[in-house]
Amino acid sequence: MEVHAEIEEVARAIEAVRSGAISPEEFRRVRVIQGIYPIRGGTDRYLLRIRIPLGRPSPSHLRALADAADRFASGRPVHLTTRQDVHIYDIGIRDIPEAMAFLAERGLTTREACGDTVRNIVVCPFAGIARDEPFDVVPYADAVGRYLLRNPLGQGLPRKFKIAFEGCGGADHVDLACHDVGVRAVRSDSGCPGFRVTLAGGLGALPQAGIALEPFTPAGDLGDTILAVLRLFDRLGDRQRRGRARLKFVALSMGEDPFRQAVVDERRALEKASGRTLRLPEPAVQPSAYIHEGKTPRGWPGAFFQRGNGVVAVPLQVPLGDLAPEQLRRLAEIAEKADATVRLTQAQGILVSDVPEDLVAVLAGKLREAGFRPPGEIALTRCAGTETCTVGTTRAHSLADRIEKEVLCSGDTAVSAGREISVRISGCANGCGRHLLADIGLQGVARSVTGLGEGAGRLAPRYVLFLGGGQDENGGVRFGTRVGRIPARRVIEAVKRVLAVLRHDAIPGERAGETISRLGVSPFIAALGDLLEPPPELFTEEDFLDLGTSGPVPFPPRPHGAEGSLIRFPDTISGGA
Repeated sequence: MEVHAEIEEVARAIEAVRSGAISPEEFRRVRVIQGIYPIRGGTDRYLLRIRIPLGRPSPSHLRALADAADRFASGRPVHLTTRQDVHIYDIGIRDIPEAMAFLAERGLTTREACGDTVRNIVVCPFAGIARDEPFDVVPYADAVGRYLLRNPLGQGLPRKFKIAFEGCGGADHVDLACHDVGVRAVRSDSGCPGFRVTLAGGLGALPQAGIALEPFTPAGDLGDTILAVLRLFDRLGDRQRRGRARLKFVALSMGEDPFRQAVVDERRALEKASGRTLRLPEPAVQPSAYIHEGKTPRGWPGAFFQRGNGVVAVPLQVPLGDLAPEQLRRLAEIAEKADATVRLTQAQGILVSDVPEDLVAVLAGKLREAGFRPPGEIALTRCAGTETCTVGTTRAHSLADRIEKEVLCSGDTAVSAGREISVRISGCANGCGRHLLADIGLQGVARSVTGLGEGAGRLAPRYVLFLGGGQDENGGVRFGTRVGRIPARRVIEAVKRVLAVLRHDAIPGERAGETISRLGVSPFIAALGDLLEPPPELFTEEDFLDLGTSGPVPFPPRPHGAEGSLIRFPDTISGGA
């Protein structure tokens, strides 16, 4: 009944805003908590952001997403986000309630996928199958997610709140240090299960790595720790200045040590007042030993043996993070027949796990027929860009499409596990594409062309190039080093030159980030030459047009609603930041 009441509230609000009975801002307050965002490119067109708990859609969920895209979005591809959500674009405003009801009847919700809420909890796609994990974090993430969804504590926070769980021993597949709460599974010296928790991380224009709360948080204390942070944020977060409302600004204003102590004190007060209200599973069982060392399954590049006997995980590359409805149906059928599990990755890809070894070859054939392919040399991630995003600066989707077609190797490009070069694109400083955490990061900006020469003073689309972001050698986060600005239409050539340096100068077995750290940025600057910060006289008329446009298209794009849309207000479609 609660779900139906929410959908009815949205339906009433839509009719009210269409009739003028409520303002667009009043409508915004209703819709954002329900995962509804306006998009560019049409009058009163919206996207729905659907939460995929644990990033693991069932076959029936995949079919529901496909059917919803066909029925409400004219068969447009759905998009996998960097938070294991799914976007369905281009839904008419009057179709939103029916689309929400359609999804709800099939076990999917958009609730709290947006707004000043606890967003969908991100879980490492390798959880439960990684060879080096201390224990499976999924039961903990599941319990936290279920408890916080529709919980009054998370309905009206100062700003959005993001949580991630990682189980792998050394790697970080979810960018833990850039979340409000990052939770890594560890065991104490005596073998007790617990977590290493980081707090108040974030990206955007002022990135901050998460602060370590304490050396070890016992598994039984995790629930109260998360609730303590939420209570503290709810009380101390800045509700007057939205640009400084995230948890990281609370930590910055207090200082690291006082912030840590405030969380511990809040946790202690919570335990004393009410006991443990967020109950988590019993201590995790030690996973079975990994018995496949040195072995690689045949039939699909990048496939690997999981824990357990004779089961394999198969990674899939999803170009631009987009899946056509028919691909979703084919994937559902393939997973169902193999009794496999579909897992969404934070890099906008898919991992199909629990595949019996003797079915890998057959499954591989079916996947290729459905248009899927193995991971290649480059792992490409992108934000929505101004093709749909109402607050972005550049057309990130068009740039990613060009890189996909002109730079990425075609066909099956097999690389050693974990050796991919990450390229991440954000269309503005919000960083939804997580460009600061990439080997090659690109952030869209609008900058005037100053000085002498034709066109001086006009705004031109450019991308700021960052190199060497990701996980550092100590397991912490390393933000990419700013190299300089490149005109949008010259970025393809710039990426090719950066890749050429990486391929030429890398030591065998070295990750791209390690190569960049060892070399520094000087060799890359030399290779880029006049692509970086070109003088005004080198700009042509084409350099004032963003990618994917031609003719007299204004840049930067006009504010959303400037051409007569009924509902006019900005939103940030932040799938990742």
